[in-house]
Amino acid sequence: MIVRAVVACLLTLAALAPARALPQSMPGTPEATTQRLIVKFHPVPSGPGAATESAPGTARVSQLAADGGIALAYVRPMALGAHVVALDYPVPLSEARAIARRLAGHAEVEYVQPDRRMRAQFVPNDADLNLQTYLRDSAAGISVFSAWDVTTGNTDTVVAVVDTGYRPHAAMAGRILPGYDFVSDPVIANDGDGRDADASDPGDWIARSDLTDSHTFDGCAIAISSWHGTSIAGIIAANTNDAVWTAGINWSVKILPVRVLGKCYGNDSDIIDGLAWAAGLSVPGVPANPTPAQVINVSLGEQGECAPAYQQVVASALAHGITRAIVASAGNDSIDVANDTPANCPGVISVGATTSAGGRASYSNFGATLSISAPGGDSFNGIEILSNLGRSIPTTDSLDLGNGTSFAAPMVAGVVSLMLAVAPALSASQVRAVLASSAKPFPAGSNCTTTTCGAGIVDAHAAVLAAQSIDDLAENFGGLWWNSPGGSESGWGINFAHQADQIFASWFTYDLNGKAWWLVMSANRTAHRVYAGTLFEGTGPPFDAVPFPALGAPGGASGAPVGTGTLTFTDANNGTFAYTVNGIAQTKAITRETFGPPPACLFGAQLNMALAGNYQDLWWAAPAGSEAGWGINLTHEGGTIFATWYTYDHDRSPMWLVTTATKTGLSSYTGDLIRLSSGPPFNAVPFPPIASPGGASGSVVGTATLSFFDGNSGIFSYSVDGVAQSKSITREVFVSPGTVCH
Repeated sequence: MIVRAVVACLLTLAALAPARALPQSMPGTPEATTQRLIVKFHPVPSGPGAATESAPGTARVSQLAADGGIALAYVRPMALGAHVVALDYPVPLSEARAIARRLAGHAEVEYVQPDRRMRAQFVPNDADLNLQTYLRDSAAGISVFSAWDVTTGNTDTVVAVVDTGYRPHAAMAGRILPGYDFVSDPVIANDGDGRDADASDPGDWIARSDLTDSHTFDGCAIAISSWHGTSIAGIIAANTNDAVWTAGINWSVKILPVRVLGKCYGNDSDIIDGLAWAAGLSVPGVPANPTPAQVINVSLGEQGECAPAYQQVVASALAHGITRAIVASAGNDSIDVANDTPANCPGVISVGATTSAGGRASYSNFGATLSISAPGGDSFNGIEILSNLGRSIPTTDSLDLGNGTSFAAPMVAGVVSLMLAVAPALSASQVRAVLASSAKPFPAGSNCTTTTCGAGIVDAHAAVLAAQSIDDLAENFGGLWWNSPGGSESGWGINFAHQADQIFASWFTYDLNGKAWWLVMSANRTAHRVYAGTLFEGTGPPFDAVPFPALGAPGGASGAPVGTGTLTFTDANNGTFAYTVNGIAQTKAITRETFGPPPACLFGAQLNMALAGNYQDLWWAAPAGSEAGWGINLTHEGGTIFATWYTYDHDRSPMWLVTTATKTGLSSYTGDLIRLSSGPPFNAVPFPPIASPGGASGSVVGTATLSFFDGNSGIFSYSVDGVAQSKSITREVFVSPGTVCH
C-alpha cells in the first residue's frame, strides 16, 4: 500500500508544476495501498546460551502464515535479520496495519509492519531571489564563509545521499562515488530492472497512463521528474571556487548516491536496506559497501510513528561506528515532527526549515523533538539547487530554485561533514551535542523558539570551531618523533609528553661542536594543532650525584633560554618543528616513529588513575621534584619502550642516553643503554645519518631496567660505565584535567 512520503521539498519548476499530493484524509483521495509486510522474528535458540536466526526465513514465514490464517509469500531477506513478505493482493494501509498487529502477537515474531511507500513531495512556489544567501555570515545564514577560513573539507569524508539517485551533473564532476540502486520493483525503478549497482537517476515522472494502468501508483499525481537526489547532493558537494554553477558547503567531500526512491515513492524495505548499506552494514544479495558514509542524508519521510525496522536500522548504523550522523528532513506538512518518520526516530538529527529572516517556514514541521533548523527557502528567497532540464528523461544540466525541509537537511549534513574534516574522531553523540550547543539563536522577532524549531539555526563556523576544540583535547602527539622521511636524519629525535593544551618537548641533538646536547621546551597550544614555547639548555649535577641537588640549590640544575620552537601538526603522525637557536632558524618536517601498536588515550580524571598498561609519558625521580632538572621520556608501543634519558655528565654538561627496552616480565622492560656522544651539529644541511661520514655515533655504556608498580610509579635501575643505581620514578602530570596515553 502506498504511504505518501512527505519528502520535504518544494521545487520551483519551469512551465508545468506537479500537482500537490493531497493528504490521505482529504475526501475523494484514495487511501494508499501495499501488498507487502516487513517481518522480524525473534532469534532461534541454538546451543547452550546461544541465539541465532539460522532457521530459514521461508520456513518461519510459512509457519506464521499458517498460524495466522493469512496467505503470505516470502519475497527476500533484509538487513539486520528482517524479511519482506507479500500478501496475495494489495490492501489499504489501514488494513495492512491491522494485519500487522494481528501477526505481531505470534510468539516467534519480534515485529511486523507494513512495507509502506515513501516519496518526494513537492509544493511549488515561484521564488525568484538572490542565489545562495543561506551561506552568508548573517543572523539567518549558516556562516559557512567563516567556516571555510578554518576548513573547506576533506576527501576522506563520505556523505551518503539516500534519495532518487544522481545525475552526473557537471557541477559535481569528480565528487560522486559508485553507489547502489535499492529500488527493487522495476516498475517503480523506471530503469528496466530492480536492484543493481547503477545509482543514476533515470527520472521519476508520473504520466496519466501510470495512474490508470494499475494500482501501483494509487495516490500519486501527474508530475515531471524532480532530480531530487542531485539537488540534495549539490547543496552538500557542488564544486566550489570554480567560477561556475553553485558553491557546495564542503569543497572536497565525496557523495555516495543510494537510490531508494523511484517514480512517485520508495518502499520502506528498500529505504531501510539503503540506510543499512550506506552505513556499511550487510544487506542480503547486495555487495558490501566499500565506502561506508560518515554522514547519511535522508530528505524523505511520511507521517506516522518510527516503526521498529527504522528504529533498528538507525541504531545499528550508528552503533556500527563509521556513521556519525543520520540527518533527516522534518517534513513539509506544518505539523509536529513527532508524527513524521524517519525524522522522529531516536538517534536521527531532524532538521526544520527557516526563512530568509530566520523564522519558521510556513510549511516546515516543528515541535519539541526537532533537533535543529536551517534555511529552507521561502517566497522571498529560494535555495539554489542543481537540477536537469529533462521533464521526464534526463537532458541538460541546469540550476533551479527550490524551497523545503529537503534542502535544509543537506545544509546540516554538509556542516557535519566540515566538522568531521577537522575532528574525524567525533562520536555520534558529540556531533549532536556540538550542533546543538553551537547553533545560532533565532533572530529577534522570529516566530521560532527552542521548543518549536530545535536548538537554533545551524552555524557552520561555530560548529567547526567547537569540533576542532574537541579534537584538540582528543588528539595526543606524545611519543618519539624525528625528521621526515623516517631515517633521513637518524641519530637525533624529539620526545613529546603531551597533556591537554601543553607539550613538554625534549630535543636530543648535537651542538655546533658536534657534542651530544639536549634542549627542552614547555610549549602551549596557540592554535589548532600548533604549540609554541621557549627552548632551554640545561646544566646540572652528574647523573650519579647522591644526593641530587634540587633546582636552585647549590650545585643544582639550571637552564638558560637559547631560542624558541613551534610545533605544527598536519595530522596525528606528521608535522613540522620550526626553531630558532642562538640566532639560527630552521624548520624540519617531523614524523612519529611507530614501532608497535600505539597507546590509547585517556582524558580528564582518568589521567590520575593508577592504570598499568602503557607508560608513555615524561617521568622523573620520586617524590616529584626531589631530583628536578632531569627526566626520562618513555615512548611505549606494544611490548617495547624507547626511553630517552636526559641528564648531565660529570662536567655538568648535557648528556643523553637511550635504550630500546623490551618486555621481560609482567611490568618490566630491559635493554642496553647507548650513549650518543657525537654527531652532526643541529643545523647541519644535509644531516648525515648514522654510520655515514660525519653521522652520529655512539656506544653501549650499560643496561637499563624499568619496573612499574602501576600506571604512575616505578623503579628505574641502570648501570652506566660501571656505576649502578636505582631511582624511584613517577609520571609527571603537568596538566589536570588533561590527556595522556596509557
